[in-house]
Formats: sequence, C-alpha cells, structure tokens
Amino acid sequence: MSTIPIDLPDDLRAFVESNVERGDFANVNEYIIALIHAARSNRSNLEGALLAGLDSGPAEEFTSQEWTGIKQRLMDRHQEG
Repeated sequence: MSTIPIDLPDDLRAFVESNVERGDFANVNEYIIALIHAARSNRSNLEGALLAGLDSGPAEEFTSQEWTGIKQRLMDRHQEG
C-alpha cells in the first residue's frame, strides 16, 4: 500500500476526527479509504445510469404537464426535508 500525504483545513480535520472518535471508523486512514470507495461507487453508478439512459431509445420532449409534476415533486420533497 502506498501513502499519499494530504493537508486538511482545521474544520475538515476536526470533522474527520469526530467520525473516528464516534467509532464510525477505526482511524483516519479507514475514513479516507471509505470516502474514496464511496466516490468510486457513485461514479460507477452514475456512469451506469447515463449508459442506461443512452440505451433507452430516442429522447422524448416533456410536456408542460410533466414539468409541472416534476416541479411539484421536488417542492414536496424539499418541504419534507
């Protein structure tokens, strides 16, 4: 395994250390490794979704009614959170 030195601002270092202290991770290295694995997984999921979209056929334009529904769902989700 190789080493990559990184410099973190104090607030980010405190955030990482608090996650380690809570017991979420055994040490800072495990936390950073988990972040990198999550980023790789997210990228892979995004690429898969984009490829699925490309394979789904020709694009169809949304109607104004569909846009209204999308906007309403987003507003509802925002109000719940």
